[in-house]
Amino acid sequence: MNTDPDGWCTPVAGQDVEAFIAEFVASRPPLTGAEITELRTLFRPVLAEAEHRAVTEASTDAA
Repeated sequence: MNTDPDGWCTPVAGQDVEAFIAEFVASRPPLTGAEITELRTLFRPVLAEAEHRAVTEASTDAA
């Protein structure tokens, strides 16, 4: 796996995609509690909007 100065990772020339993904995942430490909290904060509004749309669509379909 190649990693550039900005942290972007790309496969080595000729590296199998599955091998690249496995190497990338293995190189990433587990998320910290703070990272999990930040991700929840970021995605909570998106999930709430998706749930609202699903309820609205279900109500429309029932009518």
